[in-house]
Amino acid sequence: MALTTVYTCDICKQSKSKDDLAKITVKVSGLKVKGCSYGGFDIDICPDCLRKKGFVVEHKEEDEEQVEAQNRATLEDKLYDILESIGVVFEQ
Repeated sequence: MALTTVYTCDICKQSKSKDDLAKITVKVSGLKVKGCSYGGFDIDICPDCLRKKGFVVEHKEEDEEQVEAQNRATLEDKLYDILESIGVVFEQ
C-alpha cells in the first residue's frame, strides 16, 4: 500500500510541495481557556502567501542581512494578520 502525504498552505489552502512551505511556529505560555492549556502551533505558509503579506522570498545573497531585518519587521507587523488568516480571533 502506498502512502501519500499532502502538504497544504494554511493561508490559501492550496496543495504545495513540502520544500515550498515555510513554517511559522507560535509558542504559547500561560494561556488556559476552560481548563485547556495550549503549547503552541505551527503555521505552514507558501511563498505566494508570504509575498502577499510583504515578505521578501527571493533575494540576492549579498542582500541577506537587509532582507533578514526586513522580514523580521514584516513578521512582527503582520503576525496578527497571519493568525487571523488561519482563523485565530482575538476579542476583548
